[in-house]
Amino acid sequence: MLPRSLLTTLSFAMLTLPAWADEAHYSDILQRAFISSSSISQETLESFKISEAAEPLAIKDICAKLSLKFKKYRWENDPCGELNWRATLRTVKNNPLLFITFGAGSDATLILSAVHPDELTPIPMGFRLAKHLSDHPELVTSDQQVIVAPLVNPDGFFLDDPTRTNARGVDTNRNFFTLDWYDKSLSWWKTLKSKKLPYFPGHFPNSEVETVFQVRLIDEFQPDKILSIHAPLGFIDYDGPGDQKPSTLSEAERQAKSLADAIAKKSNNYRIVDYSFYPGSLGNFAGNERHIPTITLELATTDAKKVDSYWGQFLPGLLQSISYPFKKTIEKTNNTQKFYSDFNDKPKPKTDKS
Repeated sequence: MLPRSLLTTLSFAMLTLPAWADEAHYSDILQRAFISSSSISQETLESFKISEAAEPLAIKDICAKLSLKFKKYRWENDPCGELNWRATLRTVKNNPLLFITFGAGSDATLILSAVHPDELTPIPMGFRLAKHLSDHPELVTSDQQVIVAPLVNPDGFFLDDPTRTNARGVDTNRNFFTLDWYDKSLSWWKTLKSKKLPYFPGHFPNSEVETVFQVRLIDEFQPDKILSIHAPLGFIDYDGPGDQKPSTLSEAERQAKSLADAIAKKSNNYRIVDYSFYPGSLGNFAGNERHIPTITLELATTDAKKVDSYWGQFLPGLLQSISYPFKKTIEKTNNTQKFYSDFNDKPKPKTDKS
């Protein structure tokens, strides 16, 4: 006689087998077994694109939202103005990712702000710089190009209380696919940041459309230098190449550090530090691995009332980051393949200088 436990198992199998074997149940089983994800990948990229036909209305809508949000902080009423903004990608909350270009020369400068929207003071800086360059076209010479992305994380900004992370709870300045991401990113978050949610790097790199947006700008425009505006640490952070390297600098590293010095001098001798970079950060991805001179301008506070003061102090430094003469000695390194650059719409990529 079979044991009671085995009889119970056989009885259960006989009862459940027909249901599992029926193909009509497969779809239901799969739906219950897997959850959908709003992360971006080569397979889902198409759903994050904004068509050329939809682009003008998408830009108009977000600019209207920005006007309302800026009024809350008593900033300018129309941050977008009449500028020729572009947006070819949208976020999971359907907010377009804005950028604008000035000039078409070979010396390209990429300027980013509002990566972490809880850092309020950098947000108007990007929009004001774009307007200033539009009002003063002579500031961008024929051999220069400037790309400004003033609101890298709109989903985090449009919340009642802006957050560091995007709508999916990921810190997009820890989500870049750097060579050390899989080895260190999650372990650093668990130990150094004690699993604090605002610093969560994501479950895997390049999972966020905001990260891919920044990578796409680097891919397409091949910038000679990058400036990212943050707060509230109160210094200029040199992110590389040659970060954390006290001596025996290469020519590219010396030039890059001189760029940081020049920006600081034009910003009332603002303090410079050589802060360490993190796995998955822009400084690591662009400055360390791609040897693109990458500077982080850390404003001293996130106090929204101090934006006008910071604008007056740092406009000369922002303009210096554009005009600084930089000899092209960018070195090719590992992990420099392009990501997600299969865009048919404008802007067209320039000659690869890597």
